[in-house]
Amino acid sequence: MDPAIKKKTLRLFTYGLYVVTTRTGDDTGAFTANWVVQTSFEPPMLAVAMEQDAHSLGVVRAAGSFAVNVLESGQRELAGQFGRAYAKVGDKLAGHSWQPGSTGAPLLEAALGAVECRVVGEMPSGDHVLILAEVVDAHFQREGTALTLAETGFRYFG
Repeated sequence: MDPAIKKKTLRLFTYGLYVVTTRTGDDTGAFTANWVVQTSFEPPMLAVAMEQDAHSLGVVRAAGSFAVNVLESGQRELAGQFGRAYAKVGDKLAGHSWQPGSTGAPLLEAALGAVECRVVGEMPSGDHVLILAEVVDAHFQREGTALTLAETGFRYFG
């Protein structure tokens, strides 16, 4: 496979940008995600890809739940803040307004809305872990257009 063609073609895929949040006790996790997909209507389910060495993955495993906060078009800077490594910045939720949802997962006040999910399974996926979860609660804060990866100009390596 030609690596340049692979990269160019994978960058054609469209993605939204979300902030996944989780909490157990005093430990929180938050990260920018774009590999999020609905996998079932009934029950409503999502799959989220998380880096194997991410702090948030450990918190998700301990909590058994997380929220997917939908960012609004124009919130590029916010997406970038949550994209930094925990090892470099620590608590990424510090300085951001949020409320705990029914699962305890942080719900960002700046988001258009969020869904809370209960983890039902996981499987390895290369350098990531694919988390399968059932949507157990939903929150709608306001109308708006969701932020996309293309709008931000952010690029994964592909």
